[in-house]
Amino acid sequence: MNINILAETEGLSKEEWLSCRKLGIGGSDVSCLLGINKWKSELELWLNKTNQTNDLPVENEAMAWGTIMEPVIRNHFTEVTGKTVVEVKAMLQHPKYPFMLANVDGLTVDDAGNPAILEIKTASEYKRSEWENDIPVYYQTQVQHYLCVTGVAKAYVAVLIGGNTFRVYEVDADAEVQQMLVVLENAFWNKVQNMIRPEIDGSDAARNLIDTMYHGGISEQMILPEDAVEYVNQYIKASAEEDNAKAKKQEAANHIKELMGNHDKATCQEYTISWKPVTSERLDTKALKTAEPELYSKYVKTSTSRRFTLN
Repeated sequence: MNINILAETEGLSKEEWLSCRKLGIGGSDVSCLLGINKWKSELELWLNKTNQTNDLPVENEAMAWGTIMEPVIRNHFTEVTGKTVVEVKAMLQHPKYPFMLANVDGLTVDDAGNPAILEIKTASEYKRSEWENDIPVYYQTQVQHYLCVTGVAKAYVAVLIGGNTFRVYEVDADAEVQQMLVVLENAFWNKVQNMIRPEIDGSDAARNLIDTMYHGGISEQMILPEDAVEYVNQYIKASAEEDNAKAKKQEAANHIKELMGNHDKATCQEYTISWKPVTSERLDTKALKTAEPELYSKYVKTSTSRRFTLN
């Protein structure tokens, strides 16, 4: 292994650790650059790396339990495989591409005695289907990034699913994927160093970022620049295509429903179709407000959001 140690992490505060992360691109950042991160876009990552946003996450219960279970899973991996694991308490740095950083959960060996990485994960029962047969792509790219930084040829991913199912997956270094990551990360880091703002994309992560950044409140109407008409026309065209697609989808569904009649299930070649009665209960808030105004006021929750329309 030919790697650099950017910083020793033992004893570092969360704030100090995050400051070190801003010196480069970590494994969990890769999915943002690939556009497969549901929660963070490339733009948000860029804003963080250029110190324009605070990246101090609010730890939720799942994150807390992930931290608690890490040493348990590490020990169980050793019991199951017989492989000794050394905990890595350092932020690692690629010797040739210093902007590529890695925080690995452990170092072990493969069956031939060569160095290997151990990555530890916990997954909820809700995520079971994503983990049962393979590693989700989101984490595969993270592991390839770590293999690239360390120069190691194999990684083991130990995951506890739903609190009761243990799996160990092997990941071999993929030179083609790693080269793609180097090019992608180098291009992004160039944007960070030269303050070149990434373009907004159409992801939910980008939408959430914009909604979080701009809360509204200025009632004065503004005039957009002339080149904004490109986005206006794009929105109108996409809306028309969306409406047309919805109509075609509904027409196809109506034909299928008519053929099914009162049958709840049907098959067509390799496809399975379900049209089952579903009973749901909804609170009649209007009636509650009329009958029990004090009780309604006690439990009603008010939220504010911005509604986008283009006419």
